[in-house]
Amino acid sequence: MAVGSRFPGMRLSNVILRVADLGESVAFWRDLVGLDLSWSGDEFAFFAVGENQLTLNQPLVFENQASETEIVFEVEDVHSVISEMRERGVPFDVEPRAVTSDGERTLFAAHFRDPDGHVASITGWVEGA
Repeated sequence: MAVGSRFPGMRLSNVILRVADLGESVAFWRDLVGLDLSWSGDEFAFFAVGENQLTLNQPLVFENQASETEIVFEVEDVHSVISEMRERGVPFDVEPRAVTSDGERTLFAAHFRDPDGHVASITGWVEGA
């Protein structure tokens, strides 16, 4: 049985963001954030993120659906990834800060918004911080 589920084999496979302009959003997530684009068509674009997928969808009728729901990406070297993303133009709203600790490591996070206002964070554990 999958951890955290009563249903065998259940896993999170996709996070779908509705976007106003697929081309602009693909450029943001691919060129600024640095995700690998797997495939793109008329209404959808797919980015592989580990075992999961971030999918962008431009519906025929777009209603802004931005919320305070947050997509969190964990990386190995949080400070260098944030620095590199900032250099490419990712507009961070919140600078890297310590958000929690397990006594041996500290989890750092910084967040940004995509062109449609969706919130995303880059996080990573730092030993001894």
